[in-house]
Amino acid sequence: MDRNSAGRGIWQVFAGVTAIVVMVLCLSADYTRVSASNYSATPLCGDGSAPDYGFTYDRKQAHWTVGWQGYVSESTVNEVDEILDRLNEDSIAQTMILIKPEDQVGNRVNCAVHFLRYMKLGLPSGERKDNGFVFLIVVESNSIDVHYAVGLGLPALTAHELTDLNRTAEETYQSTHSLDQALLGLVQGFDQVARSNYAPLVTPTPTQAPVSLPTGPMSGWSLGCLIVLGIILVLFLLWWLPQLHGTGFFFTPPRSGGRGGDSFFGGGRDSSSSGWGSGGSSTRGGSGSGRSGRGN
Repeated sequence: MDRNSAGRGIWQVFAGVTAIVVMVLCLSADYTRVSASNYSATPLCGDGSAPDYGFTYDRKQAHWTVGWQGYVSESTVNEVDEILDRLNEDSIAQTMILIKPEDQVGNRVNCAVHFLRYMKLGLPSGERKDNGFVFLIVVESNSIDVHYAVGLGLPALTAHELTDLNRTAEETYQSTHSLDQALLGLVQGFDQVARSNYAPLVTPTPTQAPVSLPTGPMSGWSLGCLIVLGIILVLFLLWWLPQLHGTGFFFTPPRSGGRGGDSFFGGGRDSSSSGWGSGGSSTRGGSGSGRSGRGN
């Protein structure tokens, strides 16, 4: 091979390697731009828009408090559930708490309002329609910032009362650095404020009209007929039941090592196959439209 041929080969290899490097760099730049655009497409809480406002939460939660992991204990969350369950059962307020770090929140008041709408909090109809409520707890480096959103069905809750609850929770955290104490105190205070403005909504139980027994000359004869029919039925059962003895129609005790006795109708059934009494996790969430009136 002469020198010119060797030179051309080297330049061809160099050109090929250069082209591959340029192509890889271009693809890498495109991937970086796409990744950055996808990341920026996810709005901060409070900066999203309908219908989902940027949320991806399941609308049925195990607790009324969302995002509590890593911030408060489960025992505190369970105590909060007990208070908010009663408020919901009394048709006073359907309440959820959202806990988020400050770097995931944009407009904080909107974040609370959007969460109320997204979770569809509040009753769908009736006297207490749209009684949804949300507390937002924004966790900062050395403090918390508490906001709220109120459903249209809770006009009696004043800004003064609710803002006092926010400030008290923030001060509790500042003095104790315990989000457990701040959260529990916030919910206990809200329970008092809500119940001072709204009484439990009690649905009247329908009363059954008394049944009038027939009276007149035939009533004694009717009672006598029932007694005679009862005696005939007892005599029939006394004759019929012994005829079925030993046919397998009755329950027989299980044999040792066996699978268990037969039922009254001759077929055994494993009680574990029944769905009754099987434990299932309760879920909590909205049941209405999530219409909100104001926030702070």
